[in-house]
Amino acid sequence: MKTLVITEKPSVGKDIASVLGRFESKDGYLENEKYIVSWAFGHLVELADPSVYDPVFKKWDLATLPIIPDSFKLVEIAGSSAKQLRTLKKLLNSAEVSQVVNGCDAGREGESIFRRIYHFCGCRKPIKRLWLSETTPAAVKAAFKALREGQEYNNLAAAAEARGQADWLVGLNGTRAFTVRHGTVLSVGRVQTPTLNLIVSREREINNFVPVPYWEVWGTFQTDNGMYKGKWFREKEDRLPNREAALNLTTKLSSEAKGQVISLEQKEAKELPSFLFNLNDLQKEGNRRYGFTAQQVLDIAQSLYEKHKLLTYPRTDSRHLSNAMISTLPERLATLKNAPKYAELIPDTLPGLSKRYVDDGKITDHHAIIPTAVDPSKAQLSDQEKKIYDLVVRRFLSIFYPEARYAVTEVFTETAGELFKSRGRVELAAGWKMVWRGSDQETAEEGNGDDPEDQALPPLTQGKSVDVSKVEILEKQTKPPKRFTEATILAAMESAGKFVEDKEMAEVLKQTGGIGTPATRAAIIERLIKVGYVARDKKSLVPTAKGQILIDLVPKQLKSVELTASWEDGLRRVEEGQQNAALWIQDIQAYTRELVVLARNQEVSQGVGTARDTLGKCPVCGRDVVETAKSYGCSGYKEGCKFAIWKEINSKKISAKQAETLLTKGKTGLIKGFKSKAGKTFDALLVLGEDGKITFGFANAVNDQPGSTGNTALGKCPLCGKDVVENSRSYGCSGYKDGCKFVIWREIAKKKITQTQAIELLAKGKTGIIKGFKGQKGSFDAALTIINGEIKFAFAERM
Repeated sequence: MKTLVITEKPSVGKDIASVLGRFESKDGYLENEKYIVSWAFGHLVELADPSVYDPVFKKWDLATLPIIPDSFKLVEIAGSSAKQLRTLKKLLNSAEVSQVVNGCDAGREGESIFRRIYHFCGCRKPIKRLWLSETTPAAVKAAFKALREGQEYNNLAAAAEARGQADWLVGLNGTRAFTVRHGTVLSVGRVQTPTLNLIVSREREINNFVPVPYWEVWGTFQTDNGMYKGKWFREKEDRLPNREAALNLTTKLSSEAKGQVISLEQKEAKELPSFLFNLNDLQKEGNRRYGFTAQQVLDIAQSLYEKHKLLTYPRTDSRHLSNAMISTLPERLATLKNAPKYAELIPDTLPGLSKRYVDDGKITDHHAIIPTAVDPSKAQLSDQEKKIYDLVVRRFLSIFYPEARYAVTEVFTETAGELFKSRGRVELAAGWKMVWRGSDQETAEEGNGDDPEDQALPPLTQGKSVDVSKVEILEKQTKPPKRFTEATILAAMESAGKFVEDKEMAEVLKQTGGIGTPATRAAIIERLIKVGYVARDKKSLVPTAKGQILIDLVPKQLKSVELTASWEDGLRRVEEGQQNAALWIQDIQAYTRELVVLARNQEVSQGVGTARDTLGKCPVCGRDVVETAKSYGCSGYKEGCKFAIWKEINSKKISAKQAETLLTKGKTGLIKGFKSKAGKTFDALLVLGEDGKITFGFANAVNDQPGSTGNTALGKCPLCGKDVVENSRSYGCSGYKDGCKFVIWREIAKKKITQTQAIELLAKGKTGIIKGFKGQKGSFDAALTIINGEIKFAFAERM
């Protein structure tokens, strides 16, 4: 009997197999005498579309809402991964397999990917869990020696499935309800809508902000040893409400040429090394320093973890290490010595680490992101990978250094009965900041704790007399809040409690880590941008008109962080075994019903139509093409234009981006996963004709004009399987020299056949109706079909 190991990706499967011995390569898996190692391509199975439960749900209709299945169904995700799912099903149900090891990513998402495949394939064999925090050979060997029982993760699996079902219920029903009610696609979501609300609210704060002018008075004081500046203050005020008051003050001060240091306070300030990175912090720093998006940082960190084996598991919310990891630190540090830029930074003796960095109580699934013991000097990294790796390494090294120390001096100078405050800061010991010296991150870390009013003070003593060399007025004004960047929206999502007035709910948010999870926040930001609710403006995130209208339309609860917080708390309790998942879903179902009622009773907004994003121009009438519930259609439909790009073509969903490309370029890139009526999967381009008809094309077929020639493959010959290419008089089989006679003539019944039509005929076995053939009895319209390798006419009444 053998053990089947299923990983989330082929690369991880092959890495694990390399540790477990010699394997024979098979179709979709590796096998030896003890193990079979196979893999998914991420998600292979998903929750079924409503139409799977009842065909009536294909139509978006308020009357059929809410859609709440008695039990959720799983379906395979259409596309090129279908074959791998069949392979996994065969392996899972093989009599040769006695147990299954879940080797997918060690977290909620990885658990969901495995469990859905396992249940979809009808498997009931025992599950073991491979739990990895790094993918080095040593870590894999150790993890296989300590495989855990799959049932230990039943609560994690239940929370993952509950999250997916909740997102389906709220997102699908809410999106359909508001879309149908207001006549344009309005996408809502359990986490994305509160996140959008944060961005919209901030934008409105900025737009409604009225700057208030104020005035500061600064004095410049001269001593024998140098000059320093001070800012006027009185009690707790250091600014004046109008220019007149500032002028009156300076008039008073100009009468006095001398001042005196009446107080001088010196103290030592310490600055501790920053916490180790969790994913959220790494994404914030990557965005703040390099302008990387949250998704980019996640992808880079995942590559450094999976491909290069240089970092530990990145999708973690912990900033701490466990006590069990202390023994692994010397090896990690010794390996870093192989990289010249880190060699001199490794301390000779390792200090004991405080609870600030090592705390078993602050670790859930995984510890903080740190370097592995793999030699970085041998890795071939991209510039982006180097930057993220360097951030993690230097943050890791800094915890072995003492705190940075500063001498902070506050001076109070009196002249003409008024007080001025000056502040100086001098570095006494660089401490951990030595780690960042000479790196491109020096400014980033050196800036921590700095005050813009700090200055280098000359030697001063209490009671010392000084000259007043200048008094000046600075006119300033209050500033509006800044737009969110990806760094600051990530911080806001993590600390969403500060946007909540209810103290109890704020505490819930603190306990749950805010809204969303480290693994999902990047996808939420990308989703808001994809659906057109938010746009990137350099580093800033700016809500669109469409996004702002959505926030005005949805009920307060759906856009509030409080509701999302209560749901996140429920999921946390499910994961910890403190709450039943089915009961939690009942609460979501009840809310879904309320949401539909609210949408149904809502007045139709007059401003929604104007906020639609135009994808391009209609090729038939020239009007704007906009997104609707089921298509990307001409806005002139009321005037009779029927042009539309359906959102699902041959069982494949077409994205707004693909529709936009089709409209602007006349064709899309290669789209994988179309399905023919016979159930066969194929990959093709979509090609837009001048008549507004959409047909299939192959990736290397770039010219659909009837006069073009070339040897690019248009499709496969139905007789011999070789490529069909374009010739001067036909589209013929490239195997003609071997005797194949298949041909599509470029002119049939006095009608020129375009390359696009030939491609469609080869891909689907028939074309759409082609107008203008000429026969003995006059003109006629027909489709072309392939029957036994011959081209035949098919008429509308026979199709």
